[in-house]
Amino acid sequence: MAGGKLTPRQKMINMMYLVLTALLALNVTKEVINAFVTINDSVQLSKENIDKKNANTYAAFAQAMSVDAVKYKDVNDKANNVKKSANDLVKKIEDLKQDLIRNADGIDKGAAVPSLSEMEAKENYDVPTFIMCGDNADGKGAKASELKKDMEAFKTTILANVPAASKEGFKKQLEILLNTSDPVKAEDGKRTWEMNSFYHNPIVATVALLTKIQSDIRNAESQVIDDLISSVDKNIIKLDKLNAKVIANSTVVTIGSDYQADVFLSATSSTMAPEVFIGATYDSVSKQMRGGSDKPLPVEGGYAKYNDRPGSEGEKKWGGVIRVKKPDGSYEYYPFSQSYVAQKPNSVVSADKMNVLYIGVDNPMSISVPGVSNDKVKVSIEGGGGALKPNSALGGGHYTATVSSVGKANIKVSAEIGGKVMPMGTFEYRVKRVPDPVATISNSKGGPINKNLLMAGTLIPQLEGFDFELFFKITNFKMSISGKGKDPQDFESQGNQLTQQMRDALAKSRAGDKVFFEYIKAKMATGADQSSRSLSPMSFVIQ
Repeated sequence: MAGGKLTPRQKMINMMYLVLTALLALNVTKEVINAFVTINDSVQLSKENIDKKNANTYAAFAQAMSVDAVKYKDVNDKANNVKKSANDLVKKIEDLKQDLIRNADGIDKGAAVPSLSEMEAKENYDVPTFIMCGDNADGKGAKASELKKDMEAFKTTILANVPAASKEGFKKQLEILLNTSDPVKAEDGKRTWEMNSFYHNPIVATVALLTKIQSDIRNAESQVIDDLISSVDKNIIKLDKLNAKVIANSTVVTIGSDYQADVFLSATSSTMAPEVFIGATYDSVSKQMRGGSDKPLPVEGGYAKYNDRPGSEGEKKWGGVIRVKKPDGSYEYYPFSQSYVAQKPNSVVSADKMNVLYIGVDNPMSISVPGVSNDKVKVSIEGGGGALKPNSALGGGHYTATVSSVGKANIKVSAEIGGKVMPMGTFEYRVKRVPDPVATISNSKGGPINKNLLMAGTLIPQLEGFDFELFFKITNFKMSISGKGKDPQDFESQGNQLTQQMRDALAKSRAGDKVFFEYIKAKMATGADQSSRSLSPMSFVIQ
């Protein structure tokens, strides 16, 4: 439920009740009867603990009303509505429990009613069944139907008094906590909530269930009043002194990057939402705000967020007015002004090997900002599943970039200058897979070859025109031999070595026979990219 959940103890008690109810359907023993007494006592204790906690919350409402009755009046009235509804229903259920015990034990009206543990007819199920379900086949029209109606009215009261933001959450949880729906599937002819809950149950089980319902009502009450009081607390604004403040992420920004600033009131809290109008001015004589943007800036956590992107170099001035609503509904105005400097990017980023970043390998990068020491340069990478870390072996200014998905990656550079971090540019790189290698055997990719040289060879994949020290390995391939006057022979190998059958076939080959290597698969020997590559076939003619 919004703002709270059942305690583990309460969940355990609910589960025990279900288990014991199932046992009752099989055999009502003395141990089962006494177990229901124990459950009733435990639920009663849980309910009393919730009552104490609720009393403390209502005391907090009283204290808040004594401090600021105007601010808390609405939620205090709603809390009192919930309190009255809960008290009335809990008392009504308590009277019903007393009436059940009195009728089962044959106690005269006005005489003292024993506790559940002390009553004599604990196993009696005729009295509770008649009182709760009556004579109707569906169990409706008696006390159970009356209780169901009262529970539904209580849920309606709850939803009418919860904060609007919490209503949907409370609605879903109330249907679980105080479920009054008919069973989806009727068992033993119990088609209604009344029959399913109270028909043919011993009085000890009926009283325990009613106590559980009381506890659930108190639990729902507790969560609602907690949410009500917190809904006011989180909107409290406490200000000692009001001053317009502007904090920019930098007074120097490069063209193409964003200028950002927080516009806020000093001494404000994160729950306050000031209205900031950019470009507006304030006339202190007439006490009016003029001009500026039609809509205030968006506010996050009590701070208005200003964003600008300069298109040219130079000083950029900006300002406006902060408007604050006072408790009486009138406004206070706080003008402010600020400036920043726009400049062209002047950082240097280069990929040491190529102008792209390759998946599955370490891409060395050199990144620097002229006039700024390497330890003051901050770098990051976005896109391509990228990561960027310093290369400690090469020292400052050297980095290793790793990427994992094809596309584009942006390397962002900023520098700490004068105690402030300023952006120095964004550099875009293409992200590509390492090209497929070319299969070779005995340093040949095809053509005429001596069969002994071919027999002694091993399939080796080679990267042509690639600057990285990167190796692939053959995982499997097929070889076929055909010649004049004989049937083609096909062989398959797992790995990069010729099998003994392949070598035997090659040994028997004659000049002019053709040998094909096809369906050649390879993958990187090491690295993150372990995808299988299909290499081009090779064709040889035996000399």
